[in-house]
Amino acid sequence: MSDARKPAAPVVRKFAVAMAGILHAFKHQNSFLVHLPMATVVVILGLWLQLESWRWVAVTFCVTLVISAELLNTAIEELVAVLHPQHDVRIGHVLDIASGAVLVAATGAVVAGLLTLAMPLWEAITTHF
Repeated sequence: MSDARKPAAPVVRKFAVAMAGILHAFKHQNSFLVHLPMATVVVILGLWLQLESWRWVAVTFCVTLVISAELLNTAIEELVAVLHPQHDVRIGHVLDIASGAVLVAATGAVVAGLLTLAMPLWEAITTHF
C-alpha cells in the first residue's frame, strides 16, 4: 500500500465513529425530539422566505450551536451514567450545568432567529396577505 493511501483510512474511520455517535445521541436522547423539528421548521421557513446569505449563516450557526451543545450534554450524561451511576449532589450539579449550557445556546438561538427572521417574515406576510 502506498503512503498516500494510509492516512485516508483513519480519517474515514474518525468520520464514521463521529456519525455513529451522532446517530446514537439522536436515537437515545429525547431532547433531539425538540431540537430537530425546530431546526427543520426554521430551515423550511428560511427556504420559503428565500433568505439572504448572511441570514443563512446566522441560521446555520444557531442550529449547529444548539445541536453541538446537546451532543456535548448527552456525552456528559452518558459518561456520568457509566463512571458514577450512584447519586451524588456534585455530579448532579455538573449535569445541571451541562443542561444549562444547552438552555443558554437554545435561548440565544431563539433570540438570534427572531432577529434574523422577523423582518423577512414580516415582509412576506404583508406582501402575500
